[in-house]
Amino acid sequence: MDILETLAERGAVLTDHHFVYKSGKHGPHYINMDPVFPDTGLMYDICLELGMQFNAYELTQLTIVGPATGGIPLAVLTALALGDERGVSQWPAVVWADKAGEDDFVFERAGFIEQLDGKQVLVVEDLLNTGDSVKKVIAQARLHGANVIGVSVICNRGSETAESLGVPRLEALSSVDFQAFTPESCPLCAEQRPIVADIGHGSGYQQEHPDYPGGYVRLLAG
Repeated sequence: MDILETLAERGAVLTDHHFVYKSGKHGPHYINMDPVFPDTGLMYDICLELGMQFNAYELTQLTIVGPATGGIPLAVLTALALGDERGVSQWPAVVWADKAGEDDFVFERAGFIEQLDGKQVLVVEDLLNTGDSVKKVIAQARLHGANVIGVSVICNRGSETAESLGVPRLEALSSVDFQAFTPESCPLCAEQRPIVADIGHGSGYQQEHPDYPGGYVRLLAG
């Protein structure tokens, strides 16, 4: 499967607009996984590929972890797909880290910590941008005794590496190198191109800069 081609066919790869990224930088391209998540069959196939990067591990000692909220279905489908591929009656455990406040993550649900302590843990994520969320989930998992074996992502759209994440392995089904600019150096701002408010972090920028001369647009229906 050509992941980027598949995402583009489903409308998940957006180009030639003016987006605000989580880092605060601006750019013309964005990957929005929302159109893909409802297709369970496609997501199952993608998650099988996520898991197969780490297929050598004993499944009963493996826990799949995802950061809330998008990482939850990824973790579940990755565990199911790995078990199905092996033809076993037992699947890896699945837990997720809930958001705590604006930027932190915690494992707070009943029984989750027991599935981390002493386990081989694989962290899955859809998009790797700055890597901040994944790093925080890794740190929390290790705090509870997990042996984090690596990270598997659908797309690495930043410059993160296994070394920068502090894990033995980083596997990405696809990678992109999108241009990103500070607001001060952004050519799209200089051209007064409208900023997309309902995808990415444009709404937050709109709250802080309501008088941006290029204005704001919405791409999603409704």
